[in-house]
Amino acid sequence: MNFPHFPELYAHKEALIDAKETILDAWVIQEQCATILAHHTIDIERFRRYYASRVFDYFIGVVAKEVELGKCPIMKEFIEYLNDKEIRADELFIVCSYFKRSVVAMTYRLGINSLAIFEAISYLFDMNFASVLTLYTDTIYQKEQEAIEANKAKEYFLSNMSHEIRTPLNAILGFVNLLQGENLGDRIEKYLTIIAQSGENLLHIINDILDFSKLRSGEFAIDPHPFNVYEEMSNTLELFIPSAALKSITIDYRIQPNTPLCICGDSFRIQQIMGNLLSNAIKFSPNGAFIEVMIDHDVENSTLIIRIRDQGEGISPEDQGRIFTPFYQANTKNRAHTIGGSGLGLSICKQLAIQMGGEISFQSTLGEGTLFTVILAVEFLEETVCYAKTTLDAQSLFFEGEVLVAEDNEANQELIRITLERYGLTVELVGNGQEAYERVCTTRYDLIFMDEQMPLLLGHEAVAKIRLYEEAYHHPPTPIVQLSANALKGSKERALQWGYNGFISKPFSPKAIETILAHYITKHVRNHPCLPLAHWTTGDEMARLEKVMQLSPQQIEQLLTLFHKTMEKLLVQLKEAMATLSYEDIAPIAHTIKGSSANFRFEQCSYWAAQLEADALKKVGEKKLLKGYTHLLEAYKAIYASR
Repeated sequence: MNFPHFPELYAHKEALIDAKETILDAWVIQEQCATILAHHTIDIERFRRYYASRVFDYFIGVVAKEVELGKCPIMKEFIEYLNDKEIRADELFIVCSYFKRSVVAMTYRLGINSLAIFEAISYLFDMNFASVLTLYTDTIYQKEQEAIEANKAKEYFLSNMSHEIRTPLNAILGFVNLLQGENLGDRIEKYLTIIAQSGENLLHIINDILDFSKLRSGEFAIDPHPFNVYEEMSNTLELFIPSAALKSITIDYRIQPNTPLCICGDSFRIQQIMGNLLSNAIKFSPNGAFIEVMIDHDVENSTLIIRIRDQGEGISPEDQGRIFTPFYQANTKNRAHTIGGSGLGLSICKQLAIQMGGEISFQSTLGEGTLFTVILAVEFLEETVCYAKTTLDAQSLFFEGEVLVAEDNEANQELIRITLERYGLTVELVGNGQEAYERVCTTRYDLIFMDEQMPLLLGHEAVAKIRLYEEAYHHPPTPIVQLSANALKGSKERALQWGYNGFISKPFSPKAIETILAHYITKHVRNHPCLPLAHWTTGDEMARLEKVMQLSPQQIEQLLTLFHKTMEKLLVQLKEAMATLSYEDIAPIAHTIKGSSANFRFEQCSYWAAQLEADALKKVGEKKLLKGYTHLLEAYKAIYASR
């Protein structure tokens, strides 16, 4: 037991006990000590009576060798009392040190002061405070850990519950789709439509919650890459034209003429911010309103500026301070309740803007609408990286290297082969993930394009095996880019988590391919004569394909021939699967048709293939499935009827 002896102090302990009340008064009313206690809403009288008095008794007990030094139980109680007060360690030191000062001052008043008594009081205080500080530090650490664990639990709950909700929701929407395929009458059809729309809204809310959860937990990653600001912003705007048209809303879209063509930033997240703001502008604007979308830049500060002005009801002063608060929804002027949604859209926009080194602000007046301004940190690039024209000079640009393409669809194989060979690359094709892995074991490639949905080994399974092989033989990792028809939220992030270095969604464009090549392969620019053109009489359709695919007529004709051959085979397989209503066969066949058609921008064919795939996955009724299959055949026949 720790019972040090202080004979000089012990000799005068009765005098100190008699002066207890005076010592306590001097302690708690000292200006700095009283200020700290008041700042943390600590009741001074309670502190004096319940804590200070008992600390003094402990002090005397140590002097009398009745209690152990450094084991002050009342200080433990006091720290627990301070648990929710957020008092700092330096403040706790000040509070405790004034107890020492009060005792020392009393020894002078009593005329019992000496060096031995001062050293004894200082020793008692220092040893006790060291114990108190350790206890306080442990308590603070525990509080921090509890807060961290609580946040983790909250984020896990949000993420887990969001996923769990999808399971019954998918069943609900699946059965609604089944019923919509039946002839149940207009009234029932209307009810089913309302249920389906409400279900889709709920899915949108769940996606918001997942994004919000990832942002809060730090799992969210920004992926800057070069992109054409004119193309990406215009593509985003086009998505909202139908919903604006339903309310007769006019959207005035302007990009300042001197805005650089090519910037480096996360185009997907920039589009997400712009899409959220546009959606709100349309939602809160009255019929026949006018919405302005303005894109500008600031070269000096290297920022992209997006402004969206609506003619909605505006935001009230009391709501303006909370508009970016998660789950908060402003009340509207003409409604007693808020318009539906998660209340997360603007909060996510703000956090995304901050993640991209920017900010979002707004100006709003009730009855006059709202102007949102988004400023994002970007890098302005040379126009040789992103092309203003939709056609390329067959724009001159060559690369050197060997590329492996793993793709099981023959038409897609041929398309990417021709595209890559145009840039001077040597291309090797394989039809599945296992072959890709085996080739990497014998040949070093500068770049690999890997489809995700393949036989034998899925793309990410092949990537995992390739990475293990490279690590085992100390080979530098080969850049691997995922080719995927899945452009849903999270697809790109998931690809990067699987070990891919990049991601390209189908239908891919030469611009997207070129961006990847410029990043991973040594670039060379040199003159190259154009390929001789044969005389093709395909009219407007061939001109359209030349423009969107950026290939020569000969190359397009080769691909169309292969596309026709592949489609004929796939349609036979699809017909057989339809005859037996084999959902598990219909879905992958339709998926392949969707990707092949999309490469040629055969939109109707790709659309109905996508519908058929979705219906097969939901296992809708035969009537609805047959309807989609019929539309797909008609769309396919129309392609060749026009040629």
